Amino acid sequence: MEIDETIAATIVANIKGVLRHEINLFDTHGTVIASTDASRIGHYHEAAAIAAASRRSVVVDDDHPYRGARNGVNSPVLIDGSVAAVIGVTGERESVESFGDVIVKMTEILLHENIEQTARYNRRILETNLINQLIGAHQDTELIRYLSAALEWDMRARHCVAIGRLVHEDGDVVLLPQRHLQRIDDAIYTADADECCLMLGPSHNVEDTLRALAERFADDGAHIVFGVGEPTDDLPRLPHCYRHARLALDWQRFAGGERIVHADRLDYGLLLPSMRPDRMVQFVERVFCGLDEAAIERHRGTFEAYTRFNGSITHAAQSLFIHKNTMQNHLNAIAKDTGYNPRTLHDYAVLDMAFRVHDYLRFAGVASRGADGRGTEKR
Repeated sequence: MEIDETIAATIVANIKGVLRHEINLFDTHGTVIASTDASRIGHYHEAAAIAAASRRSVVVDDDHPYRGARNGVNSPVLIDGSVAAVIGVTGERESVESFGDVIVKMTEILLHENIEQTARYNRRILETNLINQLIGAHQDTELIRYLSAALEWDMRARHCVAIGRLVHEDGDVVLLPQRHLQRIDDAIYTADADECCLMLGPSHNVEDTLRALAERFADDGAHIVFGVGEPTDDLPRLPHCYRHARLALDWQRFAGGERIVHADRLDYGLLLPSMRPDRMVQFVERVFCGLDEAAIERHRGTFEAYTRFNGSITHAAQSLFIHKNTMQNHLNAIAKDTGYNPRTLHDYAVLDMAFRVHDYLRFAGVASRGADGRGTEKR
C-alpha cells in the first residue's frame, strides 16, 4: 500500500499532538516517509524494516541498536491483514514502550479514513465519467460497460435521469451538500457547487426519493428544484431523457410552482422552448402592438385577475379592489390596445399565449423591441 505524503504527514502530526513524542512513519521497506523531525525523512531505518518483515514490534534501546534507528518502539500497522506501514515513537524504552498499541491503533484509524476517503473520491470520478458517457451525444459502449462493471451498476435496468439545481433565495450563497446524495442506494450521481445529475435505478419511486432528498437539503438551508426525464432501459435514449430533464428544470425555473417537474407532464414547457426566438418576438409584437413594458404590466394585472376567477368580472374586480365597471373598462382597454378582446375565447387564448411568450423571452434574456422600435434586452 502506498501512502500519500500529505496523509503521512497528517498522521504523524496528529499522533504527536496526543503523545508529545517524536513520531515517525515508515514504508514497508523501512524508509522514513513522514516524521515530526523533518531531517529523518528519506532515511533508512533497520528496526522498521524488521518490524514490517516480522509483523511484530521492534524496540530500540542502548542494548539493542539498529542501523539508522534511535531509541524507541516501532510497530507494524496492518490493514486487511497486510502490513501497510510501520509507526515509531522516539524515546527511552521505559517511557514509550507502552505506547506501541496506542500508536498502532491511531494509525490504523487514520489510514482507514484515508482509504475510505480515497475510495469515495475514486468512485466519484467513475460515476462522473459514467454519467457523462450516458448522457453524452456520442456514447462509448465499451467504456460504459467497463465503468458499469467497476461500479456494479446495472446498465440493462430501467433508469431515470433527474437534474437538481439549488435555488438561491434572498441572495444567500449555499453550496450543494453532496453528502445527502451519497446516501441514495441504487443510484449514481455527479454534482458541482449548485447542481447535480442523478441516475435513479428501478427500485426508486422517483417522486418520493426526490422529495425526501429535497427535505434533507432544506434541513441544511439549501433549497433545490428538480427536472425529471422519462424512465428508460434503453441506453441510447438516455441523452434524450437528459435533455428532457434539463428542459423540465429550466421550465420550473421560469414558471415556478412544483419543485419537482416531470418532462412527460409539461404542456407549455414543451412548446415555448422549442419556438424560434425571432418568431416569439414577432408574435409578442404582433399582439401587443408595440406597447411599452408599463402598459403590458398594467394589462397583465387585469388579465390575470380575469383568468384567476374564470371570467367572473365581479370577483376579478373585487380582487383588484375596483368597481366591476372599472374592471370592464380595463378589459376594454386591452381590446383597444391589442385588437384582442379577452372576453372572446379565441382572443383570450391569443392574449394568454402572448403574456406567456413575453415572460419567457424576458426570462431567457432574448431581445425584443419596445414602443420606440429599438431593441430591449434583459440585463
